[in-house]
Amino acid sequence: KMTRQFVNISNARKGEYKGVIEAIAKTGKCPFCPENFKYHRKPIYKTKGNWFLTNNSWPYKNTSCHFLIIGKKHRENFSELKKDDLEDVSFLTNWAIKNFKIKGGGLIIRFGDTKFTGASVSHLHFHIVSPKINKKTQRAKVVKFPIG
Repeated sequence: KMTRQFVNISNARKGEYKGVIEAIAKTGKCPFCPENFKYHRKPIYKTKGNWFLTNNSWPYKNTSCHFLIIGKKHRENFSELKKDDLEDVSFLTNWAIKNFKIKGGGLIIRFGDTKFTGASVSHLHFHIVSPKINKKTQRAKVVKFPIG
């Protein structure tokens, strides 16, 4: 009997985060579904429809801000999203840009099989990432966002 994988340990970054993902894997439950959403350490800033905006508890290196927009329903494939979902994500993205004065960055989503995506959590979620600026060069520092 095959058990469903909601997290992919091999895609988890080193250190504390990897330990958390390993603990989640043992539960066999999705950490982003509302009934299991207990590993996250940051406040929820805003909710719109079936989505909410929060900081990433383990932000990527070289980010000045790293937010997550997480769906309340468990979905793993982009094809499962409807127009309302994209409108809600757009609203939350614009809200974050305005309220946190984000001057530039990226909105990123990975979907489908985590063997292909590089994601550690299969539950659909968007990342809003804005890099730190190198004070010497006045250019953005590279944020490595793995896909694959």
